Amino acid sequence: MLIGINYSPEITGIGKYTSEFATYLANKKDYQVRVITGIPYYPQWKIYNGYRNRFYTEEMEGAIIHRCPLYIPQKPTGLRRLIQDLLFFACAFFYVTWLILTRKRVDIVFIPIPPFSIGLLGLYYRFFFKGSKVVYHVQDLQIDAAEKLGMIRSNFFIKFLFRIEKYILGKVDVVSTISQGMINKIMSKNSNLKECLIFPNWIDSKSIYPILDGASIDEVAHLKNKKIVLYSGAIGEKQGLEIVIEAADFFRENSELVFVISGEGPYRQRLQDYAEEKKVNNVVFLNLLPLESFNKLLNASYLHLVLQKESGGDLFLPSKLSNILGVGGCVIVTASAKTSLYKIISGNKCGLVIPPSNMEELCNAIQVLCADDTLKDELKHNAFKYAQSQLYKASIIDSFLEKINNTSTITNPLPTL
Repeated sequence: MLIGINYSPEITGIGKYTSEFATYLANKKDYQVRVITGIPYYPQWKIYNGYRNRFYTEEMEGAIIHRCPLYIPQKPTGLRRLIQDLLFFACAFFYVTWLILTRKRVDIVFIPIPPFSIGLLGLYYRFFFKGSKVVYHVQDLQIDAAEKLGMIRSNFFIKFLFRIEKYILGKVDVVSTISQGMINKIMSKNSNLKECLIFPNWIDSKSIYPILDGASIDEVAHLKNKKIVLYSGAIGEKQGLEIVIEAADFFRENSELVFVISGEGPYRQRLQDYAEEKKVNNVVFLNLLPLESFNKLLNASYLHLVLQKESGGDLFLPSKLSNILGVGGCVIVTASAKTSLYKIISGNKCGLVIPPSNMEELCNAIQVLCADDTLKDELKHNAFKYAQSQLYKASIIDSFLEKINNTSTITNPLPTL
């Protein structure tokens, strides 16, 4: 059983990886998979077309999906996101209780977070089914991020949330996360925690791959014959994307370069307003693209940007990085020294790393790569090499399952999740 607020058809963020994980288990590993999730809304923060905000059950790619209604604020703030999490918790509690009463036993309860609190649902289920194993998978350190970004300002409430998180970490059977830096932070939260497994985000090489004869993005006519500097992904507070507009302003006289921001999120309108205020004409905003078009855009881009504010640190590892490396993209990353992101890029020489929120350093990195094709080609080669050896889906999931099963008691001949 998987319990998580985000799921397919969301194609970015946590929902992408949760649904790909469930589908792989159901179709490649013959697991019986049941999912408790919300109505798709991310990153647009509005309900997808064809969905209604209510309870219902459907089958999707071999898995049984129990959908919960969600509170979806148009302008998400720390408080409003907390309300969303609490209401999802209550609705998911209803489904978990129903599974308990109907004696629907599973071997593994996999919980991708945020929201961090749904770990309690796994413990609640395990109370009635002692043989079930609760796996708590941390995609973002939600409370730490809320504190660092000033989304929750009450110290008392922050401490209260940390206490709940510490309790969950001490009670679940397996804790995992996506980077070594996040492992270090998680291990420091509870002295009773003996181990935290690494379960990194992956690339689906059937959808994301290099186009060796060159990519065409004819569907976006005003990008033809341009050197595209691409940011693609969620447009939220933690990315600090104002710096892209400022860099575009710096390069406004360079007719070759165009800055493309592809994605959606609560801060997109604010960013568009900033671009209009700066009167930049070399910035293009695109909505999320279908996978085939998205892969073309990744391949056609001259440079890629992975940006986050300095306060982010090791609280999250941008999932967009995997796709960039998967096409052999040349990437500029903002990361503080000693973070996992810094170590991955610098240690494998697969991109340039600059300090966060530094427009001058960003412009300098763009100028260096535009002037040095040899360096750019070397970084692109190393990026794809790293992706091949470290980021392909089947090997990552199979390795993780082996670790989980070594600590699990599987009583059914056909594993259930």
